[in-house]
Amino acid sequence: MRWRSVVEFEHAGTRTHVHRLGPDTDQQHVLVHGIGMGRHYLTPLAESLAGSAGVHVLELPGFGDAPTPDEPLTVEQLAAVVVAYVRRTGMTRPVLVGHSMGAQVVVEAALQGPDVVGPVVAVAGVVDPGARSAGRQGMRMLADLFVETPSTVAALVRDWLRTGPRRYLETVPLMLAYPTEEAVARLPVPLLVVRGDRDPVAPHDWADQLARLAPDGRLVEVPGAHAVMFTRPDEVAEQIVLHGLRGATAAGEDVAGEDVAGTVR
Repeated sequence: MRWRSVVEFEHAGTRTHVHRLGPDTDQQHVLVHGIGMGRHYLTPLAESLAGSAGVHVLELPGFGDAPTPDEPLTVEQLAAVVVAYVRRTGMTRPVLVGHSMGAQVVVEAALQGPDVVGPVVAVAGVVDPGARSAGRQGMRMLADLFVETPSTVAALVRDWLRTGPRRYLETVPLMLAYPTEEAVARLPVPLLVVRGDRDPVAPHDWADQLARLAPDGRLVEVPGAHAVMFTRPDEVAEQIVLHGLRGATAAGEDVAGEDVAGTVR
């Protein structure tokens, strides 16, 4: 796949790589990777979304090919980068899509920039209070590798190696410290929670809790494990597009009369 453009965005002394795909339509999507990751494993989802809307895949400071700052950035600092990018580009309330730790980042971005941010999508969001430790998260990530497809594991490992173990380990405490459940309870925009039905990192009860804590939240489960945006990109993209349309309607109004929780099969 050839990206339409690749730019380097600077904010607060840090640099972010942004990979663009798709048309300059009214609807735009900003994709944010998880801990230790980069753009590669988000490519299938970006391609699916780019058929009808613009896509901006961010590689945040210290991840992927983006330059590494001296100190790892907190979730709040990473979110500030996302908000600054949205403001700089002049996008009109883009849909923010975050995976794993990226879900924390987009939720926080919506809190920091309620005037510019549109609906939020949290794919395999963390951190489940039942596993709020580095050891427990590590065990769940290890279990996930046994249920992902070989191509998914290859994509994940490729991005992890680009980030490096040092920055990954430095970021883990910052991810664990962010109170996701408290943040979603204050969201000023609609939230869509997406998880794979075999995901050991973001179990059903935790995902359901996030959706119910949000003032306007829904849960959708798709077949797959942690990286459903890689293994089932079309299904995930369809839900994201519906969520974007729903976010443009009056508060509390559902698209096609969907319930708070739904399942894609």
